[in-house]
Amino acid sequence: MLQLHNLIIHNLIHMAKLSHVFILHCWSMDSLSHLALLAQSKNIFTQFQPLHSDIQLNDDFLNHNILKLGVFLDINCAKSGTVLDMASAKRSFSHRYHWLIYDRSMNFSELESHFKEAQIFVDADVTYVTNDPITRNFLLYDVYNKGRQLGGQLNITADREISCNKTNCRVERYLSNLYTRSALQHRKSFTGLTMRATAVVTALPLNVSKKEIFDFMNSKYRIQLDTYGRLGYQARQPLRDMLDCKFKYIFRDRWSDGNATGGMIGDLILDKADLAIAPFIYSFDRALFLQPITKFSVFREICMFRNPRSVSAGLSATEFLQPFSGGVWLTFALILLLAGCLLWVTFILERRKQWKPSLLTSCLLSFGAGCIQGAWLTPRSMGGRMAFFALMVTSFLMYNYYTSIVVSKLLGQPIKSNIRTLQQLADSNLDVGIEPAIYTRIYVETSEEPDVRDLYRKKVLASKRSPDSIWIPTEAGVLSVRDQEGFVYITGVATGYEFVRKHFLAHQICELNEIPLRDASHTHTVLAKRSPYAELLKLSELRMLETGVHFKHERSWMETKLHCYQHNHTVAVGLEYAAPLFIILLGAIILCVGILGLEVIWHRHCTLH
Repeated sequence: MLQLHNLIIHNLIHMAKLSHVFILHCWSMDSLSHLALLAQSKNIFTQFQPLHSDIQLNDDFLNHNILKLGVFLDINCAKSGTVLDMASAKRSFSHRYHWLIYDRSMNFSELESHFKEAQIFVDADVTYVTNDPITRNFLLYDVYNKGRQLGGQLNITADREISCNKTNCRVERYLSNLYTRSALQHRKSFTGLTMRATAVVTALPLNVSKKEIFDFMNSKYRIQLDTYGRLGYQARQPLRDMLDCKFKYIFRDRWSDGNATGGMIGDLILDKADLAIAPFIYSFDRALFLQPITKFSVFREICMFRNPRSVSAGLSATEFLQPFSGGVWLTFALILLLAGCLLWVTFILERRKQWKPSLLTSCLLSFGAGCIQGAWLTPRSMGGRMAFFALMVTSFLMYNYYTSIVVSKLLGQPIKSNIRTLQQLADSNLDVGIEPAIYTRIYVETSEEPDVRDLYRKKVLASKRSPDSIWIPTEAGVLSVRDQEGFVYITGVATGYEFVRKHFLAHQICELNEIPLRDASHTHTVLAKRSPYAELLKLSELRMLETGVHFKHERSWMETKLHCYQHNHTVAVGLEYAAPLFIILLGAIILCVGILGLEVIWHRHCTLH
């Protein structure tokens, strides 16, 4: 027994690298005390459970909360068969347990009888130990099954021969090449097996022929239909080739009925499928039953629209005053007024016996110089001309600053809407259209977010438009955004951006406003919480991510970014910018006509008297 005790410690420390072990035995107290002392000396935590015929075992006696538990079982004990059956029913032959099963009689037929129908899978960590009848060394065998439900068979592979004495153990020889790689690397080939894959198809009725469904899933026609479902299907084909297996597809018409029932999720939870073809949005409710494996793709839903370009939109008389602040304008006006006064004084001194312009005329000359219009009358003296020259230079610099700021404003980023949140959108008078994708529709109709509920109540339930004019196909919705300025379309970027890139001019893309419908996130590849294929599929998916295979499929299906080229067209100044200028001109004409009328009246009055 001392050699067996040393083998147990050697296996736990050097092979499994564990510090917790559960001993299922039918040994004497002397043997147990020696094993306990030996384990304690190696800092191994042990728990003992006798397997005598009169012992009743609880259903949860193998439950634990640590990362991995080592379990030693003497298969020659009376209750060993019960333990194996209970472990199979509880799926305890998984990566969370390291089993060391000892059989002193080397009875492989009994081992096969226990494990042939057991729930043992590709992630099993089960080592069968027996004695060599000639050398009395220990022979270790690796036991696993890639999946009985897949058509897999029980595999028992000789691993190594270990010799133990009363103090330690050492490897005598390796019986196979299992030691060269990890267990999953040896088991990653599923040749001849068929994995059950659940997929979603919403664009076709499920009662059509399988050929039509497969043709649709393999195509890229009308990418807005089942985008994530078809992307998942095509991205899983390299995974199938890596595993060298076949897929048996289960097609569903939805991801789920709720957060964790029905559809593809129901297939995973109820163990009807081994993997899901389409990705999922991971949530707290789903985390109770599912586990994420790898990130699959970006998931964003937005409300897109262009600014309404009307005369009343942004109409302001201050448009042409914005390049300078009020202080700059006031300072410039005072300079022009001072220059007008100085010109008037200069003209009085220069033209003592000739006609002299009035103060108003001198100020008008200063104002004309400030507007880069020149002057029909200039001073004759050197000092007066130098002062007038300084005024012209100042006006020239102001003019260049002004025009450069106006041009840069016209050539800069288009003015974005003041509507920045969903609540502002709900309170606005803009018409809204929504993409009829199932995940978008369910979120809009059932979300508990106050702004989303308000948007749905005001723009859908209270709308006088027909449902067909609200739930619009993706391409038609994007065209409505292009042709109807101020029309809002709610869509996913994976589908909407493709048609924006197709139908919008480059500068029109720059005019788009976007409001997030919900926080940006990622879709994930998910499996059932206790799936035995989680680690294998995770490593395979990561391999495809590292080599760019998955990225190639994602980029061929999804546009996640729009490129704005704003300087590749002639800027057209609309009435929303030019209207204030015309209003100012019209007001000035009316004012001049009014002053002219007053002058005519005053002239007649003076003539009569």
